[in-house]
Amino acid sequence: MKKSLLKTVAAAALSVFGINLPASAHVTVAQNDDVIITTTELGNGLYMLEGRGGNIGISVGPDGVFMIDDQFGNIADKILAAVAEVTDQPVSYVLNTHWHGDHTGGNAAMAAEGATILSHDNVRKRLKQSLEVKGELETGASSLPILTFSDTTTFFWNGHEIHVFHFPSAHTDGDALVHFRTANVMHLGDTLFAGLYPFIDLDSGGTVAGFIANLEAVAALADDETKIIPGHGPLSDKLTVLSTIEMLKEAQAAVKTLADQGLSEDEIVAADPLAPRNEEYSWQFINGERMTRTLVRDLTN
Repeated sequence: MKKSLLKTVAAAALSVFGINLPASAHVTVAQNDDVIITTTELGNGLYMLEGRGGNIGISVGPDGVFMIDDQFGNIADKILAAVAEVTDQPVSYVLNTHWHGDHTGGNAAMAAEGATILSHDNVRKRLKQSLEVKGELETGASSLPILTFSDTTTFFWNGHEIHVFHFPSAHTDGDALVHFRTANVMHLGDTLFAGLYPFIDLDSGGTVAGFIANLEAVAALADDETKIIPGHGPLSDKLTVLSTIEMLKEAQAAVKTLADQGLSEDEIVAADPLAPRNEEYSWQFINGERMTRTLVRDLTN
């Protein structure tokens, strides 16, 4: 996917689930009829599905389908049709990598098809709180995970050892990495925005230090052959992870230098410390200014 299109699609997905875009961003969200699900085979019965929300991973085989994230409810039929093109087995499990709606919006639809939804403890808590705030807890209960874990859990499924473990204080406070160990494939959820400034959700327990530390853990687990499914962006690898770490460390240091000089948030933004990286990493939702403000807020949290 061309980077300009990638940035538009990513911003459109984020805008759908209630995250406000900057006033300068003008994004047209694709309607259901316009969404195309693209399937990429990764080998060993593993696939990456791209559509309107966060990237989906699936394991297919005789045990059934193990799905990682499920985008939006109004495109669940298209996701299920894409799955049916590679297997006649049902979706047995859906694992949510975190609570945001472009990764969990299809939960109710998948549960209605017989899937069991699982997640980290904090994902269920935040999804439940969101439903309570909207007064939709009764009608939306089927979208909540019914199995949760606090640290790690492992599935032995379709011949894979699928190790799932919690990434603390990264994109949110409920992030999960999914590692297909023998197949050498990982799904990182939104702890990786490939080629983009990341959205670090400070209001949901995310931190810059945690985001970096967890990517460093991924880099230690990965090798040059590891296939990495990011939350947003194209199929990636260890080099993408390392370049993201380098970018974030440079950005964090540049902002801290100005903050240590006593500059205010607006003064730091005006100094444009991320200018060397903006052209490469900015997009409609997280441009240089918004990334800078996130870094400043993170320093004071």
